[in-house]
Amino acid sequence: MVKSAPNNLLTDSSTRGFLFIVIAILLLSSPILFLPKEQATFWINGWNNPFFDLFFKYITHLGDGLVFIPVVIFLLFRSYVMAGFFAFFVIIEAIIVQLVLKKGIFAYIDRPMSYIQDFDLLHQVEGVHLHGLHTFPSGHTQSVFLVAFFLVWALKKGPVINFLILSIAVLTGLSRVYILQHFFVDIWVGAAIGFGLPFITIYLLQRFGKFPGSEKRLVLGKK
Repeated sequence: MVKSAPNNLLTDSSTRGFLFIVIAILLLSSPILFLPKEQATFWINGWNNPFFDLFFKYITHLGDGLVFIPVVIFLLFRSYVMAGFFAFFVIIEAIIVQLVLKKGIFAYIDRPMSYIQDFDLLHQVEGVHLHGLHTFPSGHTQSVFLVAFFLVWALKKGPVINFLILSIAVLTGLSRVYILQHFFVDIWVGAAIGFGLPFITIYLLQRFGKFPGSEKRLVLGKK
């Protein structure tokens, strides 16, 4: 008898499809990384209008840490293992992005307001407090792509739901450029870390039989 291959992230069509789309977006947008980093800022910020001001001002908060709370509660009803891994990567990625990269190795890199000459000529969204340092990579983008990965993995829905989740993640990342908090390279790397680190880690654990197999989850009303 031929032994069947163990289930992993790539055997699930929904998660696999999401992976391919994220990789495609990163690859297709990668040429922008070779341009002067303020150029994408000028282009994205140049699309300003009252609707985009309001939209991006608020959607950017989907990358805030408070979003982790409802997500981990939702995951508890899907799988204790998923919720545990999500909490683990929230902590690990926060250490990598916030401490090691943003405020460690790349602490000297300026944000747009400190880097761009004639910054005051750019469109600034009213009510947004701009920062001057710790731009690389974007923590908000890393956070929202981490959330996106776990939601797609937990829901296992079709392309419509995956497209909606990915669109929200992409728009949240672009909001960081529109409101002049980050450069495009910051959100590109943030997205790669947010999605890539948990995907690669969990896939390898599954591939080599080291991933916990428990199906336990939170059930309301259970006696």
